[in-house]
Amino acid sequence: MTDTNLSVQIDRIWEDNKEEFENNLSNWIDALNHGNKFLHSAKNEFHCWYPLKAYVSVTKSKSRSRAVFSLRFFGQEIAHLIVKDKDVFIQLKGHRIKNEQWFDLSLPDGLYPWKGKEGQLVRKHFNELALSTKGMSKVKTQEHRIESKFLSEMCKGSGKFGLDSLKIQPVLIANKFPLQMPLPISASTGSPKPGNGYIDILARHRLKNNKTNLSVWELKKPGTHEKAASQAYIYSLTLLKVLRHSKRASEWFKLFGFKSRIPSSLEIEAVVAISRSREEKFNEELLSLKKTSPFRIGDDFIRLLAAYYKEQSDSIILEKDLF
Repeated sequence: MTDTNLSVQIDRIWEDNKEEFENNLSNWIDALNHGNKFLHSAKNEFHCWYPLKAYVSVTKSKSRSRAVFSLRFFGQEIAHLIVKDKDVFIQLKGHRIKNEQWFDLSLPDGLYPWKGKEGQLVRKHFNELALSTKGMSKVKTQEHRIESKFLSEMCKGSGKFGLDSLKIQPVLIANKFPLQMPLPISASTGSPKPGNGYIDILARHRLKNNKTNLSVWELKKPGTHEKAASQAYIYSLTLLKVLRHSKRASEWFKLFGFKSRIPSSLEIEAVVAISRSREEKFNEELLSLKKTSPFRIGDDFIRLLAAYYKEQSDSIILEKDLF
């Protein structure tokens, strides 16, 4: 019989795979540290035009001679963006068929100057598509569009999500590019399994007492829930494992935007973003988790809560102040 205690499962997986996990985490932080330095020098060499955004991933941060981004339209990758020797290129590499299928963009795979006619065509095409669909463009995975809008809200100065008091920022590389935070344990099924997992959004939330918590966001498209609370819990506890047991934990903490040492007590906010219609499902799952899995782990604590949202054409509205 499978143990329903997710913490026990994660402990077992971590112990059984700790050498491999440590190696993966070390490779990832090396890639991101290098990318962070490179991107600081490269970030002013181009501008992304709404609704396109450039994302950073560990697989695209490994190059020693160029900066490589995932260029996305409402969260769906439509090309790579490459910066090399202060020149910027848009690269379509296996993107042509999907771009034609989803976005009616006819441009062959290839490497094109970002400021050339092909780059201008891409920016114009997706800008017009966003306008014609009023920010509700169809993408392969609707959560990706939701994620893109959540990131945009978090990057606003004030009035994020229609609220006045929420001080939250996504973790950004070079203070500009969203990070796809990798973890060595996957939660995609609602149960922890060894294998690469990714936090939808990792953010820093500044509280009224000026304390700043890490905030792990698990996003679900409207009307769905699946095992979102379990997924948020697994990713939050795995993140705690990284910060408590990885040999290079202090480098990860610094990459997340903190200048201090890792405190002796951490609170991780595990936030499930769902529509109000899934409130009952969330509460049922939360109650079950509280009966089977600990939320206090040593001196650390996981705070699990729901963010009920509504998607607007160009924004995300939260129904109430969460924190």
